[in-house]
Amino acid sequence: MLTLDAFEQCLKDCFPQGLNGKKTAVALSGGLDSVVLLHLLVCAGKRAGFVPEALHIHHGLSPRADDWADFCRNYCDMLGVGLETVKVCVEKNGLGIEAAARQKRYAEFAEKGFDVLALAHHRDDQIETFMLAVARGGGLRALAAMPAVRPLGENGIIWRPLLPFSRQDIWDYARKHGLPNIEDESNTDTAYLRNRFRHRILPELSAQIPHFGRHVLNNVRALQEDLALLEEVVVQDCRWVCGAGYFDTARWLTFSPRRKTHILRNFLKENGIPVPNQNALADIARVLTEAKTGRWNLQGFELHHYAGRLFVFASEQLAKPAFLKDGTISGNLKKILTEHRFVLKRHPFGLPEAMLEQDGILRTVAASDTLAVGGIHKNVKKILQGKRVLPFLRPIWPLVADSGNRPLALANCCADFQISVSDGILPVHPDFPILF
Repeated sequence: MLTLDAFEQCLKDCFPQGLNGKKTAVALSGGLDSVVLLHLLVCAGKRAGFVPEALHIHHGLSPRADDWADFCRNYCDMLGVGLETVKVCVEKNGLGIEAAARQKRYAEFAEKGFDVLALAHHRDDQIETFMLAVARGGGLRALAAMPAVRPLGENGIIWRPLLPFSRQDIWDYARKHGLPNIEDESNTDTAYLRNRFRHRILPELSAQIPHFGRHVLNNVRALQEDLALLEEVVVQDCRWVCGAGYFDTARWLTFSPRRKTHILRNFLKENGIPVPNQNALADIARVLTEAKTGRWNLQGFELHHYAGRLFVFASEQLAKPAFLKDGTISGNLKKILTEHRFVLKRHPFGLPEAMLEQDGILRTVAASDTLAVGGIHKNVKKILQGKRVLPFLRPIWPLVADSGNRPLALANCCADFQISVSDGILPVHPDFPILF
C-alpha cells in the first residue's frame, strides 16, 4: 500500500541524511505515476524541510504535447513547485521512436545538473522491462531491469522510489487525494511491444501462472545482485590494469577472455565513451592481443593502442589545435602566446625574455624542423619521439619560431640550446603534456 509514511521510509532507506541541501527534481510527464510521485515528494519535503522541482520534457511527438506541458505547469502551480519545461527534437538515429525519445530524455536529464532526479517507474513497469529484455534477447544488464538508484551525469543520481509499489497502489493513492492527470493516448496502442505485454501478454501469464509477477521480481532482484557482484570484480580488475595511471595491455592480457571484455567495456564507460556492440569489443580485444598498434573511431572519440598502452582521446583533441586551425599565427610573440592560453614558465634553459617581445610565428611542427639540444641539432619530431610522445600527437605539437620561421622553442619541452639563457622562458600549453 502506497502511503506518505511508506514513501518516506523508501526515502530514508536511500538517503539516510535526507534530501536537504540536494537539488532534487521529479521528471513530470503529466501521467498519473509522475503526478503521484511529485505529490509525495512535495508532502515529504514539507515535513523534512526541502523543496523539490519538476522537469517536463516536451518531445513534440503527440498532437497533445502542448496540452501535457500546460497541464504540468498548472499542476506545479497548484502544488507551489517550480517547473522547467525543455523542448527537444527526437531523431530516430536507427532506433525505434520510444527508444530515441528515451535516449533524448535521459540526455537532457544528465545536462540539468540535478543531485537527485526522481523517476516514477513502479513495480509493474519493472516486470514489463524484464519481459521486454527476455523478448529482445537482452544480456545480464538488460535482464536486471531498472535499478532503484543509478548515476546521472557527473555527480547526480537517478532515483526510482516507486519500484516497491504497484500500478494499483498508485491509482489508489491518486484517487484518495483527488489528483488529476493527463493520459498519453499511446499507452493503449498495442503497436508498441511494451503495450502488448501490458494489455495482453502479462494479464494472460498472470492468469495462468500463480504469483507470476512475484517470480519475475525475485528473478530481477537475483540478477541485480549478480550484476552488482560482477561490476565490483570488473572495477577491481580495471584498477589493476590501469594501476600505473594508464591502460597497461600486458596486464590486461593476463585475464580470461570474458574478463578482458568486461574490463574493456568498463574502461570505455569510465572514459565517457558509448560502449560499442559485442562484435566491436571483440575486434578491439583481438587487435590488443595480436598487434602492436591499433586505432578505432568511436562516436566522437578515438582509441589508440601504442607501445603497450591504450589511449582515449576526444576526436577534437587530435585535430590541429583550435588556435592553429587557420595555419600559422604571426605577431608579437608574448602577445600571441598569452592570447592562446600559453603559460610563460621559467625554465633553466629557456628563451630570453627580450626575444618574446619581438615578432615571431606560432605554428605546428614541420618535418624539417630542428633544434639545438645539448649542442647537437636534432629533428624536432625525433625529440618528441625521444620523449615518448604518441605518434598521432607529434604532427599537431605547437612550435615557436622567429619572424624568419626558424624554430626557437618546442612548447612544453625545450628551447633551442644555442639561444637559451639560464632562468629563461618556455611556453607551456595546458592541452599538451609537459615534457621537462
